[in-house]
Amino acid sequence: MMLKSRILAATALVAMALPGLSIAQDGEKLRFVVVSHIGSNDPNMNWLTMAMDEFEKKYPDVDAEYISTNNYSVQEHVRLLEQAIATRPDGIAVPIVSPDAFEGPLRRAIESGIPVVAFNIPDGRPTEDRIPYLTYVGGDEFLTGKRLGEYALEQVEAGAIPAPTGVVCASHDSAHEGLKQRCAGMREVMEGAGAKFEELFIGAEPATARNTLQSFLSANTDTNYIFTVAGWSSPWAWGVANDMGLKPDVDNEGITVLTVDEGPVSIEGVRNNHILATNSQGFWLQGYAPLEWLYWNTKFGYAPQQDILTGPIVINKDNAENWAELVRNVFGEEAYNQQNTW
Repeated sequence: MMLKSRILAATALVAMALPGLSIAQDGEKLRFVVVSHIGSNDPNMNWLTMAMDEFEKKYPDVDAEYISTNNYSVQEHVRLLEQAIATRPDGIAVPIVSPDAFEGPLRRAIESGIPVVAFNIPDGRPTEDRIPYLTYVGGDEFLTGKRLGEYALEQVEAGAIPAPTGVVCASHDSAHEGLKQRCAGMREVMEGAGAKFEELFIGAEPATARNTLQSFLSANTDTNYIFTVAGWSSPWAWGVANDMGLKPDVDNEGITVLTVDEGPVSIEGVRNNHILATNSQGFWLQGYAPLEWLYWNTKFGYAPQQDILTGPIVINKDNAENWAELVRNVFGEEAYNQQNTW
């Protein structure tokens, strides 16, 4: 119930504009607003709102509000952001999903004295060109691919899996810059180890993705690693390789599969020996740390001197059990099981 109480529809936000403003002016309480791209239909929202609960316990002089939509589009996100800015909060945390679309409203907010922290997705442009937010709190997509690749090579050195000869990075969105960066990080490590590397657009529709992967593996028989840049596509990759007799479980023969995210499907893939490793980008910290920096900036003038990375954290067979317990507590048993598509 506490989580639900945080989620403000756009209309509710407008209705609260004047009370929020009066509180800030009275100096009784600060009001921070998180304008997120993660709606209540995504269990990952729980990481953020649970972190906000903990923040409010530590800083009772702050009201923290979470705003999102389940019908996501960049245009809708910008609309919610502009509505939030119109209420004159004491601070805003927002993922920079589209630098071009967010630049206008956020620059106006910052110029009017509202501090902004980016979380989950940074403005990827050069520092001198990016939106002048206080800092970015979140993962690094290039490091995600790189660290997972480095972990795979450590397992090769330990004799646990075959050395890479050919690596395919399977992506469902060829225009998504974050996914490209994940592939790029993996590419740097694997090409450095002498393996051939290919990026493959498989799409987000299961049958099309499976057919595309099967055609690729049939034509590129030296490919023995598959890196899926979304956790939910990892069972598709494993299933195609298994149907082709390519022995995709984690051992010292056949195909090795890696993926991303701390979602149930990724964690259970590791626990069931289908996936070598996945990662966490530190979602909980992405809900807590932006608010704390907004607080310290507003109250005392503190400003971070650099971006704050909350990941990647490699999840493997040694820690997957702990992660499964943690994610079950955050998502709930029913949602966890529903998302485990193995």
